[in-house]
Amino acid sequence: MRAPVSIAIVVGDDCWGGLALLAREAFAIAGTLHARNADLQAAELFRARLVAIDKAPVRSFTGPSLQPEATLADMQAPQAVIVPPYYLPLAARQPIPPVLRDWLRQAHAAGAVLVGMAGGMRILAETGLLDGREVTGNLSDQRVFAQHYPEVRFSPDVPLVIDGSIISAGSVNPCLDACSYLVGHFHGDAVAHKLSRYTNPPSQPSAGHIALRNAGLKQHGDQRIRQAQEYIERCFKQDLTVESAAQRTAMSVRNFSRRFQHAVGMPPHIYIARCRGEYAKELLARPGLSMLQVALQSGFRTEAMLRRTFSQLFDTTPAAYRAAAAARRD
Repeated sequence: MRAPVSIAIVVGDDCWGGLALLAREAFAIAGTLHARNADLQAAELFRARLVAIDKAPVRSFTGPSLQPEATLADMQAPQAVIVPPYYLPLAARQPIPPVLRDWLRQAHAAGAVLVGMAGGMRILAETGLLDGREVTGNLSDQRVFAQHYPEVRFSPDVPLVIDGSIISAGSVNPCLDACSYLVGHFHGDAVAHKLSRYTNPPSQPSAGHIALRNAGLKQHGDQRIRQAQEYIERCFKQDLTVESAAQRTAMSVRNFSRRFQHAVGMPPHIYIARCRGEYAKELLARPGLSMLQVALQSGFRTEAMLRRTFSQLFDTTPAAYRAAAAARRD
């Protein structure tokens, strides 16, 4: 039997204890949903532990103590590290203990996926590992990043950013999406989809789902094209064109299309259509919307355009997909 994936959730004084525990429980839920078995040990896909510099109880932001289950020294080779939000109200730089900084760097160098949640990105920024990368986080931290971490491309308007092996989430729902990403990364999309359906309200598609579905298409080295992908994922519901995406990257349409095809494996107009189609799937799986409403909310101008593009992308019609989704609910 495959050993559980080792995840370290780094806690310290003034961390958001609720989100640290929520992340740990999300991984336990993923295992039980996959196994269809409420026995946590029998269904264990992940072994997520609260980790701190030592075993002394940690004071969470609102006061309740968290008991670390392991020390940094105990967790020498985690496969993923989660830094939950911390309450850091001051705009001044907040240095972290050298032992934590070095441990985070070593974990990343050894191949661990790093996940920062909201204010936790300021902890990760202190390691230097975010330099040259795009991340998201608290809007209130925008000035902090501009002043103290100018090498980091800070985009607080984006709910979830997946930049190689560093994941950042801006608020509660994207934090759960980041957990779903890790589930999919280690155990496949089917297991991740079960967790996403369980943790996100059925009436509100999660803002991070499109980024999650496209994560495998961003594992290339063209930073400007990855920025274009993230721009498309934010704006596909608008009147977005290849020309406007090319302008965003300061490239000609011809050069942009050539580089996009080389990096992603598909032309940009297909990527835009794919984002719209994946979002339409989210809406079709939820009762109550007419087909025209699904089309308009997904960025398709007409119902006919939705039907034609959806059929080309997924080899089925929107109506058939909706019927199959309804049958799964029943």
